[in-house]
Amino acid sequence: MPDNLLIQGENLQVLRTLRDTHAGQVRLIYIDPPYNTGSADYLYADAMPREQWLEFMVERLAAARPLLQGDGVIAIQCSFHQSAHLEVMLDGLDWLHKVMVFHVLVRHPGRALTADKQFNDVMEQILIYSPDPHFRMPRRERERDLAEYRWEVEVDGAGTPHLLGGRECRVFAPAEWRKVEVGPGEGTFRTHSVRGSLREKNSSGRFWVAHLERLDLPPMTLIQVPDIGDDGLGHRFFHSPKAGNRNGSYFQGVPQSSTHTRLPYPNFLDFHAEFNRVAAEGGVSFRNGKKPEALLRQLIEMFTAPGELVLDYHLGSGTTAAVALKLGRRFIGIEREDFAETVALARLEAVVAGEQSGISAEVGWSGGGSVTFRRF
Repeated sequence: MPDNLLIQGENLQVLRTLRDTHAGQVRLIYIDPPYNTGSADYLYADAMPREQWLEFMVERLAAARPLLQGDGVIAIQCSFHQSAHLEVMLDGLDWLHKVMVFHVLVRHPGRALTADKQFNDVMEQILIYSPDPHFRMPRRERERDLAEYRWEVEVDGAGTPHLLGGRECRVFAPAEWRKVEVGPGEGTFRTHSVRGSLREKNSSGRFWVAHLERLDLPPMTLIQVPDIGDDGLGHRFFHSPKAGNRNGSYFQGVPQSSTHTRLPYPNFLDFHAEFNRVAAEGGVSFRNGKKPEALLRQLIEMFTAPGELVLDYHLGSGTTAAVALKLGRRFIGIEREDFAETVALARLEAVVAGEQSGISAEVGWSGGGSVTFRRF
């Protein structure tokens, strides 16, 4: 089968057919289905009874599930009209497991489309599920800012030895040490207050809670603990809270294992500016149904690697497939309506030729790849 497929046909039937050729190959399924808002002013029928819409959704997810890798991801974009009901329905399935829900700002809060609404609807949801109950969200990487490492610790004397947690530690009275700001440089520290998740989610926080917090030490007593941390210094300095404070702190040197900091993604995404500009993307018109390429880029880069396969069986204007091409992923797009050819295919042919809207400039896109169009 070709690497990149655009198929015009009823998605349920096409998904069942693809099991023979693509079982277990898809890394990410992204779908942007009809939101079932009750409106007649839309490209699709958008006013099903709720039970029928939920059945429609789950039936197609079940047909797509055999195509997904065991640790793959399903991302479903929807709105408040049905998102809570869909989430409850999916939570009751034994073959999917909820990972998280993104809340996406799609309009500026100060921009009201019509004045007669009861509230200004500016948010949408992206439900993230996986067949793998142990799936863990990837993390974003940020280059480490060495400007945060600007302190030195100066001590007087050898300190007093104490055996704490099975380690030969040294304790320095408040008058026996100083924290000196020297600016970024070799062997410098940043400081962390031991509170919140740090109390249990890293080795220094856990050591503080288990062995140091309970000690009856004067405020700002320094404790040197050997063989902890990955900064190559061979020890870590902690100090007891300042007078009137509850939380102790520790000094961390520059980690040696990586030049980047790995951070969790927030569950709030702000793409209102991109949604405001989306009409011009792709060189095709698709009223009220087009998603910005930047949003799909974030999801595809978050959950896939180059060369992996992305499936969208509510393809619409073709944004998912266009972004997959520009990011070096393979794709299957399914759309039942005639605009599979007149809109999505036209857009993808332009992408192959090197069109420059959306994320093209940011990712250095100059064209390439191919797409095979089929009617089912």
